[in-house]
Amino acid sequence: MKDMDFEHLLRKSLASEAEPEDELNQMLIDQIKERRQLKTRYRKRLSVGLLAIVFLLVLSVSAYAAVQHFSAKQVAEHLSDQLLAEAFESKNAVQINQSKTSGDYHFTLHGLVSGAGLSEFKFSSEEIYPDRTYAVVSITRQDGKPMPPTTDPEYGKDSFFISPLIKGQKPWQVNILSMNGGYSETVIDGIMYRLIACDDVEIFADQGVYLAISSGSSFYSNDAFVYDENTGEIQAREDYPGASLLFDLPFDVTKADHEKAEAYLKSLAAPTSAEEDSAEAGEDEWVNWMDNIRAKIRDGETIGETIAESVKEVTYDDSGKNLIYTYGERRATMSFEGMFEDGQIGFTDRGISFSGDGKTYEALIFHRDEHGIVTGRIIILDDQYFPSEAEPAKEKR
Repeated sequence: MKDMDFEHLLRKSLASEAEPEDELNQMLIDQIKERRQLKTRYRKRLSVGLLAIVFLLVLSVSAYAAVQHFSAKQVAEHLSDQLLAEAFESKNAVQINQSKTSGDYHFTLHGLVSGAGLSEFKFSSEEIYPDRTYAVVSITRQDGKPMPPTTDPEYGKDSFFISPLIKGQKPWQVNILSMNGGYSETVIDGIMYRLIACDDVEIFADQGVYLAISSGSSFYSNDAFVYDENTGEIQAREDYPGASLLFDLPFDVTKADHEKAEAYLKSLAAPTSAEEDSAEAGEDEWVNWMDNIRAKIRDGETIGETIAESVKEVTYDDSGKNLIYTYGERRATMSFEGMFEDGQIGFTDRGISFSGDGKTYEALIFHRDEHGIVTGRIIILDDQYFPSEAEPAKEKR
């Protein structure tokens, strides 16, 4: 099945008034698994038809004691989103730190925050829906085994669906996928952290909003949850063989906006075929852009101007397994394992992270010399290496 056919089936299932059939659900699950095998892990995972202007490599990082959970703020910092980290500490943020156990896993909802302009990484949908909701969830195994780091071949084999669901709305129609959502993921000391983002759901505070979590699929599953058509209630199925649970999100009901909520729900109509084709083409462009940049680095080509003062020798944490790069207010911590090939000298195309605002794009890359010294540096990308939708930079620092 072509990706275009896959997107069409997915959109059709979201728009349908009836619950999706098991055959269609399984087809979608099989297709997303096939996609994961074909597309590399360095992409930030996004909902269908939605592309952020920044792709952040999923990295395995480590700090502090193995038993200590990171806060929502710390997770945002490790994902290089300082603006969002500050938002998680603001008066509008909700600190939850509530835990539940289901299946083989233990889940903790750390916190959430809603508002406009809270993240350094912008989604194209923000031009229409500027307000967004962000939440951080951590996942550990009940048997005490660590979650596999992102460099491990086992990473990604345990798939999870984590999404806000709205009471009274069919969950297979209104979830993170249809609400312009996506997520970033990282593993710290054997604990998986997921930062999710989607259109603002605080406007539904008076109706009731859940955060649903299930294992075994990246999609909403009728096997994991049951929706009551009469009451609008959603419940986790006790007989589901994997993890299945719901958190009630403690939004302030005074921040509900009934008119805005109704208008938003009406806007969640199925896109046209032209929109689907455009989204698919856009996703391919971003993947090709990332592949091209990495290939240039492997070949030793110059991709832009290095900020001279950003060239810093990395340090290592107490375990010696994770490197730390610091430049000004920037800080990146990531696993050293697998970053360089055995005996490799020079720049590596692994462990790269990108950021940009549509006019200027920067890349953080790493280099190892003949003495084994590793340095990081920030490179301002040349205009020719900008994503196709970006505007050329007017000036360089």
